[in-house]
Amino acid sequence: MQLLYLVIGLTGLTMMFFGAKWLLRYKTVVNFPILEGTKEFTIKKPGLYAACIMGVGYFNNHNEYKFRLTQTNNGQQIKLKRPILKARFRKKWVMGIESVHFRIQDEGDYKIEITNLINATSANSAKKVTSIASSNPPVGIHQILIKATVSVLKKIIGIIFLVVGVQASFWGIMLAINPNVFA
Repeated sequence: MQLLYLVIGLTGLTMMFFGAKWLLRYKTVVNFPILEGTKEFTIKKPGLYAACIMGVGYFNNHNEYKFRLTQTNNGQQIKLKRPILKARFRKKWVMGIESVHFRIQDEGDYKIEITNLINATSANSAKKVTSIASSNPPVGIHQILIKATVSVLKKIIGIIFLVVGVQASFWGIMLAINPNVFA
């Protein structure tokens, strides 16, 4: 019986490892001020990437401002997709929000352009009560971060794996050491 508990504990540790890996995985490609508007950068590895707005927890008027991504050597425009769940995260204690996702097939040089930022507003929170109590930061102080990311489905599975993995590893290892803990 203790062997079964130990297997549950080790399975829980494995789930916890992969959940954390999928949930916390990101590698910065480029970071630049939002008012620059245009930036060229190099992507060395194909995969899923996200353009994020740093310094904000909520960004309003998503339909008015636009991102445009093109490959610089052939002028091909990359299709951008707004994620269903806009993941919020922190990098070096600065809050950010994923605005658009894009899939890169070929490594190379790319150029991103941001337009129509005039009507965009930002807030530290989407909650009305919190946004009334605090002042909204001006859009000009924000940064754009291009980072490698994972799909929304993998993020949700990562959360589930992390929670279930912590519980399974705790109870499995605890019961493997002392199977009569409740006796």
